[in-house]
Amino acid sequence: MTSAHPQNYPLGGTSTERDRLLSQAEQYEPTANWLLDQIGIQPGWRAVDIGCGPIGILNLLSQRVGPRGSVIGLEREQRFVEMARAEITKRGLGNVTMVQADGLNTGLEKNSFDLVHERLVLINVSAREAFLTEMLSLLRPGGTVALEDVDNASWLCQPAHPSWDILLNAFHTVFHAGGGDGFIGRRLPVLLHAAGVQNIQTKVTVETPPLGDYRRTHLISLIDSVCDKIIAKGMLNEAKLNEHREALAQHLKDPATTVIDKLLVQCWGQKSR
Repeated sequence: MTSAHPQNYPLGGTSTERDRLLSQAEQYEPTANWLLDQIGIQPGWRAVDIGCGPIGILNLLSQRVGPRGSVIGLEREQRFVEMARAEITKRGLGNVTMVQADGLNTGLEKNSFDLVHERLVLINVSAREAFLTEMLSLLRPGGTVALEDVDNASWLCQPAHPSWDILLNAFHTVFHAGGGDGFIGRRLPVLLHAAGVQNIQTKVTVETPPLGDYRRTHLISLIDSVCDKIIAKGMLNEAKLNEHREALAQHLKDPATTVIDKLLVQCWGQKSR
């Protein structure tokens, strides 16, 4: 995903994280398709997905803009760029092009896109207002900007478990120290209003992932991505971290345990003419 330089992507670029992002994109397809339905993408549109990672919504955009349209996937992390190009080739997305660039300085043509989209990027960057300004600069007047980010306000398991609380606190500590904001979702409408976006609309979705859904064990996956940082900060040693990880994994395998997922906040509107 794209990040403000010189800040690094807070979750790193490991194969574990790449696999998680591919699974994440698949799980988010229904909500992404709903959003694109509301926007009303037309054949022939030019669209860009900023910070798309290994696939983002490139496949969904490709289908909707059709052969007369074009889609750009913009990604800073080289590993994700390479993986996205492989996915584009595998899926035969002939109208999609990958560009490696930073989201704060995309180098793309200004005032030329019909849709500029990001998902789970603002949660990772610190220069959020500057990032949104760059997004809007790419849009033609009247074009649509679309933001999708989570808010961890609802994220919990029931019955509660001490290992969930300990690991979630450890994750938030290292994630926020790296410039992330696990509660950015609630601020999306405010950011768009402050940027002068018009006709702003918002939808909030929350789900309870069943057994077998990757989101049920998402916290464990995130801990695996940042475990070295947790240990380096002295929050938990390796033995304690593994102990809590195993205890939580067992708790989440219990069908009597309910996980309430993070809020998904979708917010979109038009650039002023």
